[in-house]
Amino acid sequence: MEGKRFGRYLIVGELGRGAMGAVYRAIDPLIEREVAIKTLLPHLPEVEMAQVRERFLREARSAGRLNHPNIVTIFDVGEQDGLAYIAMELLDGRTLQQMLLETKQLPVETAADIAAQVADALDHALGFGIVHRDVKPANIMVAASGRAKLTDFGVAHLPTASMTQTGAALGSPKYMAPEQVLGQPIDPRADIFSLGTVLYEMLAGRTPFERDGETTVFALMNRIVTEAHKPLQQLDPRLPPAFDRILARALAKAPAERYQRAGEMARDLRHYHDAPPAAEPQAGAKKAAANVDLLADLDVFAQTFEQQQAERLRAEEVEHKKKEDEVRRWMERQKREREAFDREREKKLTGTQGGTRPSAAILLARQQAAKRDSATGAGLDVDAASKVSARLRAAFQYLSELSTALNDAQPVSDRPYAAIYVGKIQNPVLTDGFTDFRSRIVAGTEVFDFVMFKYKVRCPRPVAIEVVGAELPYVREKLESMRVQYTSTETRNDIGNVVRATLNVSGPFPCQILLRGDYDRYDIRIEAENLRQLGVVNARLTLAEFTDDVLDELGTYVLGASDSFERFLKRL
Repeated sequence: MEGKRFGRYLIVGELGRGAMGAVYRAIDPLIEREVAIKTLLPHLPEVEMAQVRERFLREARSAGRLNHPNIVTIFDVGEQDGLAYIAMELLDGRTLQQMLLETKQLPVETAADIAAQVADALDHALGFGIVHRDVKPANIMVAASGRAKLTDFGVAHLPTASMTQTGAALGSPKYMAPEQVLGQPIDPRADIFSLGTVLYEMLAGRTPFERDGETTVFALMNRIVTEAHKPLQQLDPRLPPAFDRILARALAKAPAERYQRAGEMARDLRHYHDAPPAAEPQAGAKKAAANVDLLADLDVFAQTFEQQQAERLRAEEVEHKKKEDEVRRWMERQKREREAFDREREKKLTGTQGGTRPSAAILLARQQAAKRDSATGAGLDVDAASKVSARLRAAFQYLSELSTALNDAQPVSDRPYAAIYVGKIQNPVLTDGFTDFRSRIVAGTEVFDFVMFKYKVRCPRPVAIEVVGAELPYVREKLESMRVQYTSTETRNDIGNVVRATLNVSGPFPCQILLRGDYDRYDIRIEAENLRQLGVVNARLTLAEFTDDVLDELGTYVLGASDSFERFLKRL
């Protein structure tokens, strides 16, 4: 790409790329200024290009109308060789996400300053009716001078936008406001909640509603809607109490109880030193004290519940170990019985036991038994095999929760699904989740063999397809074998033969994901059928790759909320 031009801009190097686009360092020769060129990748599927391109250009329209020192500056937008591009300010420094990876908690002054600058940016966007909807550390750049800039308005809501409905749940789950999680209409106060989450993370080292060791996003989203965050003073008494008062307003569940403008939050952040100390409880504060007592009771309940869960898991481990011991003893007993049977048969065939010239049949039986034993145990890395099984067990638990969520909520996918005969289904409804697993014995130990996750996608409204008469029986047979619902209107000729038919198809269409443990290579094989695209795709992930985060990427890919998991499917 180096040496290529986008419009008048000369590309001099690549800064980074993702699943959908790339960012390049470029020179504007007219004024000899370095800029960043953001463009879509040319290999995107044609059917998805229009939607992605619209979201891409939305970033230019939303950020382009904003002129503020804490918002990335858009210089130009254009198209080159069929690819849309944006010329924007070249930002030096690091993202806040990179800073938090290096040090979990930031100094109080730094955190307050960064949050106040982002609040200024959001307050400016409010004047144009723009809701960012994806405020998170990855979208905040911080220069060496300390200047913070808000970037990536690709999912921002514009007053005149028609592509994404106001209630669509776009954004990153950890930083979503309750109304985003519930799919309700949102306004700039949702960005204030997200900024409050970022501020909490800068001061506490984690977001307010996540828990250590959690493998699914559903419990997190439930806490965002229903549970109060733990005050910073309980985590670190050295932090100024003023931040708990600021966060109490920023992270209020009801938008009406939050800061109504981000500028108010910026003012409080810049004057947190001047905030008066917490007042002693007065008679009029009994309700607040009662709320504190309620939260304390909830904490006790949560701790008790966690202890019960831990005890249940320990009991399950003991039961699992008991079953493993039973299986091992059974295999040893079977081996002894087989050896006794072989000795008895040898005695009958040769007249001796342990003779020097056994029959050919006995030799063959011994060789087959030796092969079976070596195939199940020789060279097995027990530790690696247990890790493969453990990852499949975690996948089964995650996908079981996803099945329950699909059946309860029947969510609408943000991305289209491909279906046979119908093509791309826009806004498909996901339903009928089902998860199962099978185990097998490897070297005397019961392990997870595979995990199967099935679900279906339904058209939001019937889709009409035209079928010629000769093809109608085959199309009907295929749809009926998949139990797809449809109605048919037929056109016949003068002698009564069907020459054409219109089928109004509503689905649901089956989808399946199979996760299989490979105990020879100690990795996970994935076979996905009709996973947002028609047909079967395969992938193979190492244990190091198949983390909880990647498992969650698979879940969000199923829900159509993210495309990040596609990098594993496309590399094969």
